[in-house]
Amino acid sequence: MASSKSILAIVVLYKMSFQASPSYSALNAALRDRPELAGKIDLLVVDNSPEAQPLPADFLGQYLHDRTNPGLARRYNYALAAAAASRAAWLLLLDQDTTLTAAYIEEIETLSERLAGEEKIVAIVPKLLSGGALQSPHLPRYRRPSHTVDLSSYGVTGGLVRVYNSGALLRVSAVQAIGGFPEAYWLDYLDHATFHQLQARGGEIYVMHARLDHDMSILRPDKHKDLGNAVRHKNQLAAEVRFYRDFGSLQERLRDRAALARQAFHSIRRGLFAEAARWLSAAFAMGAEPEERRGEEL
Repeated sequence: MASSKSILAIVVLYKMSFQASPSYSALNAALRDRPELAGKIDLLVVDNSPEAQPLPADFLGQYLHDRTNPGLARRYNYALAAAAASRAAWLLLLDQDTTLTAAYIEEIETLSERLAGEEKIVAIVPKLLSGGALQSPHLPRYRRPSHTVDLSSYGVTGGLVRVYNSGALLRVSAVQAIGGFPEAYWLDYLDHATFHQLQARGGEIYVMHARLDHDMSILRPDKHKDLGNAVRHKNQLAAEVRFYRDFGSLQERLRDRAALARQAFHSIRRGLFAEAARWLSAAFAMGAEPEERRGEEL
């Protein structure tokens, strides 16, 4: 992908058409309607669905289909390599089900230029809301339970924050410096692992004014039904355990272990014993702090 554009945007589709994806639809429409924006942003659509789909008549990007569905991390690394090859400074990550706004796109356009020379800023991220509640960014659970940043916050965050992928604009050179997106986290917790490593190297996260509605695909229990897809739930829990063992403090891990045990108890009360077994297995796997990390400050 030869280009002099400053941003490469990747939209990953899975069992969703172009037209049904709010993120693709909004960005492609903006590129079509604003030639000056199309001169700054390249679009890459990666389709991990079982079957390829015909391209829309007004499609303005590059399309890659892979029925093997290798996960997000590998596809993001493909996009990272494409961005580096085209000398794009920024990589824009978009889930298929995030609703983009004109204000968000304009702010991305402005901040990518204004912050281009501030190498310490490794990512520019929106506020993601689901059901009206802020989900990202949020602060890690060190001395109290995890909680979101203030909805009115703006600019560089102070200290470590957890961030979700979608809508995030990442500095290409910074992601290259951490070795790319960690493929051990092929889907779940990929965002947390990536942003943790970026910040561990001294990178700073810049929070935008923009707020985006995001359909949370993450599996969460409720009091009315089972989690349904047992394989998906098991994979999510395995990634959660891996993340806290790789990057979490002892206190974070203890809090998360207790939370997993509580979820198991709730599942037992509802008679969902297979689900409870998955929660308990993850709680036990969280285990004690590895020997080489004991003694770290909480």
